[in-house]
Amino acid sequence: MLNLDMVGRLRGNRLAVLGSESAAEWPEVIAPLCARLDLRCALSGDGYGASDQTPFYAAGIPVLHFFTGTHDDYHRPSDVAATINAAGGARVAALVAETVLNLPGNDPALTYREVPAPLPAGDVRASGASLGTVPDFSDTEEGRPGVLLAAVRPGSAAAAAGIRKGDRLVRLAGREIRDLNDLTYVLRSSRPGQQVVAVVERDAGRLELTVTFDEPRRASR
Repeated sequence: MLNLDMVGRLRGNRLAVLGSESAAEWPEVIAPLCARLDLRCALSGDGYGASDQTPFYAAGIPVLHFFTGTHDDYHRPSDVAATINAAGGARVAALVAETVLNLPGNDPALTYREVPAPLPAGDVRASGASLGTVPDFSDTEEGRPGVLLAAVRPGSAAAAAGIRKGDRLVRLAGREIRDLNDLTYVLRSSRPGQQVVAVVERDAGRLELTVTFDEPRRASR
């Protein structure tokens, strides 16, 4: 299953290809195609994620989720047609088509890899506390610890603390943040109104910022 979810904002030729660990053959299929199309593809992840590929992967089907990253206009009236990178979208579509055409000739063509379903990743809305950040899923600095932030929601706990888009969150509430799973754990185990210290990397330095967690967004409706 190939999922194109938010592919209209290709920037710097950077494309996240999520789910590349859902089949043993995906990396060797995708990597040369990205190079041929001059796309800086960040291959990562199993088949679970906050998009339509998840139920297919849970049913035993290898998946890929093509994603050009979040942006400040997400779910806003300002997300208009003029902001779409049409040429970039065409290149992503070409990559998807080439992916299908270059599948191995075996039967089955792909070897499914199964991993347990993870806890929800990113900002937690149904329980625990809310920070108000949007992770950058197209982060290409593989192996670097921390969660790179694609956006900070206006009026959120993160915004009030001075956390910015482009910061890399490396520590929160006394816990090292190596990836989204660590961030999820901290948020789920925290409570609204709790005051903690966040450590972010910014401009080759580290900053300590005081955060007061918000109510989970869904619970506050």
